[in-house]
Amino acid sequence: MLLREALDRPQLRLTLLTGEAELDRPVSRVYVTDLPDPRRYLSGGEIVLTGLMWRRRAGDSEGFVAACAAAGVTAIGAGDAVYGSVPVDLVTACRQYGVPLFEVPVEVSFREIIDEVTPTLWARRANGLATVLGRYRGLVAAMAGGARLADLLQPVAADLGVDCWVLTSAGRTVAGTLPLPSDARRRLATSFLAAGRLPALVEVDDRRVWLVAVAGRPEHRLAAWLLACAIRHPGPPDLDGAARPEATGSTVDAAQSKVTGSTVDAARSAELASPALDRAHPVVDSAPPPGLPEAAAELVSLVALERAHADEAGRVERRLADQLGTALSSGASPAELRAALSSGGLPPRSPLLVLALRLTGLTTPPELAVAITEELVRSATLPAMVTGAARPGTVLAVLAGGRTELAGIPDAVRGTVAGLVPGLGAGRLAVGISGPAADPGALPGAVEQAEHALTTALADPGTGSVVSAGDLASHLLLLSGVPPEARRAFRDRVLGPVLAYDRAHDADLVGTLEEFLACSGSWSRAAERLHLHVNTLRYRIGRIEQLTGRDLSRFPDRVDFYLALRLPH
Repeated sequence: MLLREALDRPQLRLTLLTGEAELDRPVSRVYVTDLPDPRRYLSGGEIVLTGLMWRRRAGDSEGFVAACAAAGVTAIGAGDAVYGSVPVDLVTACRQYGVPLFEVPVEVSFREIIDEVTPTLWARRANGLATVLGRYRGLVAAMAGGARLADLLQPVAADLGVDCWVLTSAGRTVAGTLPLPSDARRRLATSFLAAGRLPALVEVDDRRVWLVAVAGRPEHRLAAWLLACAIRHPGPPDLDGAARPEATGSTVDAAQSKVTGSTVDAARSAELASPALDRAHPVVDSAPPPGLPEAAAELVSLVALERAHADEAGRVERRLADQLGTALSSGASPAELRAALSSGGLPPRSPLLVLALRLTGLTTPPELAVAITEELVRSATLPAMVTGAARPGTVLAVLAGGRTELAGIPDAVRGTVAGLVPGLGAGRLAVGISGPAADPGALPGAVEQAEHALTTALADPGTGSVVSAGDLASHLLLLSGVPPEARRAFRDRVLGPVLAYDRAHDADLVGTLEEFLACSGSWSRAAERLHLHVNTLRYRIGRIEQLTGRDLSRFPDRVDFYLALRLPH
């Protein structure tokens, strides 16, 4: 129901005082209030009827109208009973905030207006519900016939009169009615992750965009999809510079024609243009534009169907990837690793790269780390397998591609991790990336490299840290090629007596040694960082030398200690 229809009731004798250009605003309901700030009771699209009991002075009008405008009301109806006519300051405030205002004569009660308007609203709502249900059944049938979100989103959005985009939490496009620049995607994803609550509104190029979460598995905002909706405004050109015709025909027919390949000219839907979304700003104390919540609710149902399909496909892929993880953890032969890679769709003769990821500080299911890793590799657009079965607490991803393609992975992962940081809260995300492995036989060494890089990333105090093999000192790359038994023997020989002493006396001599080496053997700096007297530090270092038979003033012994401290336990 439009505002002009509500006002066009001769028996009510309603007089429009301002807002002649806004008569096509939709009406959601009629609400009566005399509160000076009724925002908490408004959801947008209301005709607000008021007896002006809140007005004590002329300045009160601006506060009341500002609150109604922020809530997205359709119009204000002011009664004459208190002042005999509508005060000029109220007319001025409504004109200033762009809110239509009409006068309710003293002999017309608010109940009469409600009784006139509400039945029409309910009738229209019932018809709309029937339309929604029919459209939903058609969408389910279309998806069962093989249509996907990319096929269905355009015609459904055209029917609803909105522009919309479905993005991942990292800003990767799942589907959309228009192309969206990468910077705009990142800004929308950042606003989505940083929002205190959802749905949320952001201002984008003078358009209000409503951000809604579409939950998946696991249930966490970092693993959710983002639906961004904005009501269309006719006229301006689209991102390609060409205007498009109004959508016509049936959404269901259009979707089915996509599946069957038949030509249905009447079902070809194309949206009117919208400007590029290159800036996103939160909208404070505001409600979504009238009509948008209902459209978004329909679109969420559609996107949820696609998300369920994607989650099921991911579950199957994960089972295959876990076979690779089991093979890596059990020391499988190159032939077995090659077979596991092939079963997951990775070309076994292609160079390989390994990502090792750990998510800490969040009370979330382990599947969240797997979901985040899957998003990282999907953003890289290379064939990949992701498994949480290879190492406890660590998720591994194996990517296949040319050496040039693999060389760009670290920068791509850094960009994606930076975009996810607003959604981590108190959590920390660390990623280690190996160098390229020439074949499946070199894959265990690449895993070691990625884990060494992950250890370094975990030592970084930042919320999101990415370290690649190229960032590491050369000795770590050298050690990753040494057999595990030899590394363990070297560590035990160098550090074994110190570790045993620490276990028996809780002395933390290993921590003292690490800090001393980190300060390049500077007694004063190490003592300051350890909050010890220099003499206490000298005593501890002397005890280490006594236990190990080594001299920390000698460079070779320092190198041995340094390397032993960096080998895995």
